[in-house]
Amino acid sequence: MDDIVYDILNFEGPIVEKTFQETLKEIVHQEADISKAILSEWQLNSLIAVLYTYGLHYDELVEAKRHRFLNILIEEKLPLFHVSQTFAGHLLNNLDQGAKAELEQLLQMEHNIQEILANERLLDFVEMELLDPATSFRKWEYGRYVMAYFGQKAFGHIKWGKIVDKKGCLQKLEEALDKQDGKMDSQEKLFLQLMAKGILMPQKTNMSEFLLIGSYVQENMMRLSARMKDMSEILGSAIQKEISKQKGKEGPGL
Repeated sequence: MDDIVYDILNFEGPIVEKTFQETLKEIVHQEADISKAILSEWQLNSLIAVLYTYGLHYDELVEAKRHRFLNILIEEKLPLFHVSQTFAGHLLNNLDQGAKAELEQLLQMEHNIQEILANERLLDFVEMELLDPATSFRKWEYGRYVMAYFGQKAFGHIKWGKIVDKKGCLQKLEEALDKQDGKMDSQEKLFLQLMAKGILMPQKTNMSEFLLIGSYVQENMMRLSARMKDMSEILGSAIQKEISKQKGKEGPGL
């Protein structure tokens, strides 16, 4: 089997700031038929971002709960999922010429924004051009992006810059997390260890570790949404204790 040859994602391009909720309001305000709407580029991108995020994470839920999950995404009630929506924007910025041509065709078409899963050609585009890469050869890039995003949004309150011995801190962190029996499972512990390494020593974080993060987040985002606050507090407490210990070893100042 031939190896897949592809370019690393370029994250320099602008991504859609418009939410699909805003797109809905705009179309309704125009008194257009929301079952046959012609969308601008940014409006279509906002719809694609929701479809991509739904497709990336819906396997975590039983079928009976998927429709509610889609509505929650549209209503923006799960902020953690924004990482996947913004990643979709970067994927759109890195499409090859064939996919760009298809996207141009989609811009000329009518779309049903009342029942968004009824847009078959758009769904095919999202699956082939965005979901397939993100769940295969670009999963490690998704993981790297998640590390950077969560490092700022979920763990940005932690005083990472005060850590002197980063390698020693990571070793102590593993020991501290092992003592959290009953509060965290093994996957959560590994997730926090890899997150801490990615923040403290990004140059030492390898593709396989990015891949682990990407896989875990793609498969457990609903769980993370429910657990992130507790996990953030556990990690913050462990890091703060290590900062205090390292500061104590420095000895008195002159």
